[in-house]
Amino acid sequence: MTTTFESRNIETTKAIYAAVPAGDLQAALQHLDPDIRITYYGTEEIPYAGDYRGIEKAISFFTKVGQSIKIVEMEPWKFIAQGDDLATWGRQRFRRLVTGQEWESEFAHIITLRDGRWLHFRDFANTALAVHAFTE
Repeated sequence: MTTTFESRNIETTKAIYAAVPAGDLQAALQHLDPDIRITYYGTEEIPYAGDYRGIEKAISFFTKVGQSIKIVEMEPWKFIAQGDDLATWGRQRFRRLVTGQEWESEFAHIITLRDGRWLHFRDFANTALAVHAFTE
């Protein structure tokens, strides 16, 4: 059974999952800790892959994402919370803006929160599909 504390962390995550595909950067930013770290695993062919630390770098990450792809769907279906640690599983579909090519992948996100805000976000997905989309 999740505690109120853990439920708050899940609701924060759901709010970010709604804000990012909608392009609402300000709504997403209000749920990020000032020391946020975003780790998106992938090779240099993926324009937004990398390790981003701090709010300014987080803005850079979201800007690169917004300039490269449209998040067509983001459907989280499972949340496992333990204190400030949260794991989510789901499915996402992207469209590359330049070519219109779409791909989808299941994802696992590992998130650490502090005071109800994301402190570290790690994205695990099928990056081979993204590399293919960006190298065609």
